[in-house]
Amino acid sequence: MRKSVLIITLVIGCNLHSFAQTAVTAEPSEKTYDQTVGVQLNDLIRQVLNFNNSTSTTPVNPYLLTYSINSHKTGWGLRFGVGYNYSSTSSDDGITAASTKLNDLELRLGVEKSFRLSNKWSAGVGIDAIFNTNNDVTSTTVESGDTTTTATKTIIFNYGGGPMAWLRYHVTDKILIGTEASFYYVTGTQNTTVDVTTTTFGGGGFGGGSVTTTTETTSKPTVSQGTFSSPVVFFIMVKF
Repeated sequence: MRKSVLIITLVIGCNLHSFAQTAVTAEPSEKTYDQTVGVQLNDLIRQVLNFNNSTSTTPVNPYLLTYSINSHKTGWGLRFGVGYNYSSTSSDDGITAASTKLNDLELRLGVEKSFRLSNKWSAGVGIDAIFNTNNDVTSTTVESGDTTTTATKTIIFNYGGGPMAWLRYHVTDKILIGTEASFYYVTGTQNTTVDVTTTTFGGGGFGGGSVTTTTETTSKPTVSQGTFSSPVVFFIMVKF
């Protein structure tokens, strides 16, 4: 009987020891990565604090959405930004008809190193590669006796990169407000085609008629520039 009790006690002790080890192993591990998603605040601020409705400025930083993923331990990580602008406008006063279509895309991808300055502030530095493309078309038609239509199509592709730095304030552990500065050097090509079509009425000899002529001009210059963006654009960010 004593042997049976001893055996049962040993078995229960082993099971409890195994359960304790399993419970320790099941504890959650330390966070590996910090991910941050941000969106520009400037347009919202402009709408709320619009002291002069006739004044409209375009943010120097074209990246509306940003995303970054960093190592929780070392601070090294990747960053991504994207901006897109599409607009289509037209007008017609009976003499002049004009239309404009803008289709612009900006992308960037970079490497950064983040630093925690205090419980409320963090900063980072890095380097970005950027790619920009513009596909813009404008058309103007003037009807005054004769009809003249001028159509301009501009296609731009730029690429380059440069250093950047950012500063963020931690409103809470998950909500941040930040700004950034950068110096980007870009180079690329610009392909511009201008078509001028003129229709002259009564120019077809006896009996009237019309004559239409078209002239096309093409230019392909190389465009290079360096741009410094000061920290005037603000982002609201969610960290998870």
